[in-house]
Amino acid sequence: MSAAPMAFRFLSHEDMFKAGVANMDGCIEVMQEVFDLLGQGDYVMGGSTRNSHGLRVWFPLEPKFEGMPKGGPDQRFMSLSGYLGGRFNVCGNKWYGSNVHNPAKHGLPRSVLMMTLNDPETARPLAIMAGNTLSSVRTGAVVGLAARYLACEDSETLGVVAAGPINSICVKAILRTVPSIKKVVVFDIREEASRKLADAVKAGSDIEVSVVHDMASAVKGMDIVTSAVSGEGTPLIENAWLKEGSLLALPGRARVEDAYLLSSHIVPDCWEMQKTYNIEGHLMKPGERMIPHARLHEMVADGQIAEDTIRDLGQIVAGNAMVDRNSSKRKYFLSNGMILQDLAWGMCMFRRAEEMNLGQNIVMWEHPSA
Repeated sequence: MSAAPMAFRFLSHEDMFKAGVANMDGCIEVMQEVFDLLGQGDYVMGGSTRNSHGLRVWFPLEPKFEGMPKGGPDQRFMSLSGYLGGRFNVCGNKWYGSNVHNPAKHGLPRSVLMMTLNDPETARPLAIMAGNTLSSVRTGAVVGLAARYLACEDSETLGVVAAGPINSICVKAILRTVPSIKKVVVFDIREEASRKLADAVKAGSDIEVSVVHDMASAVKGMDIVTSAVSGEGTPLIENAWLKEGSLLALPGRARVEDAYLLSSHIVPDCWEMQKTYNIEGHLMKPGERMIPHARLHEMVADGQIAEDTIRDLGQIVAGNAMVDRNSSKRKYFLSNGMILQDLAWGMCMFRRAEEMNLGQNIVMWEHPSA
């Protein structure tokens, strides 16, 4: 049997927008499907545990060779691979590089991303697409979805720690899923970033928005707090700042006190992935080790926190676990991101692009050479 030519669809940044990649409402509903499949177990991620966040190129902190990048929290390349079932039924990979100095030094986004989709049976490439907006929109949509399931129903106040592109999209998503929000308070070490986000929230809404000059003022008394810090340093969000019944969502870095971990519902995006992160992190040299939520893993390991009290968002969405969103107990959502989210939203964009005849059809070969 002669095989058909091997071809795939290339979708540029402009093609992705025409296909609807920035449709936050649509993405939130797709993320709900993703977490339902995750809760059922209809997925596979990379690595020996089938739950690895991704394979990272770990540059040394002190390179010995000219031209080799210097390692750090946001100086990296990563390959995220996986399979998602359900109506998506797709394999794929997200390849991205990140440099926190890109905007100031090179006029580029901090991260530069590409997404590849493949048929899970034959490995035939389906599409290669621009991944920056795809990734940022799904990141925000996941935080919005978490707010839908975890934030108190009458939540009226939202605190924002770090006002960069990621938290800006998270705020947009939270305002979609929690329409009762009446007040937003923004803090960033760069006041111009705070002002930009504040102006974006004010545009077309009657929400009260204020810019504050310290992190505590953006957290104290807030019903929902989203923190998306990047770059050097991991700030501490103090236990005393966080309101009873509140939701703290972490699409970026932050630390919390032990007392907070002991008194809150802990809801990761995927606990098995978080555990794999911990295993892989301990393979690194101590000085270069980077483990998200390391203190949580320590407290689970020494028995201070019972592992069976940790509930994935997927388990909650799938109906296999429950958190009383209206209780006085605080909720702590850990979001490190998963290839499953990119696969789902990317597959939606690919199908939409086919319907609209967007992008370029690129032929790899007419006939295989071997």
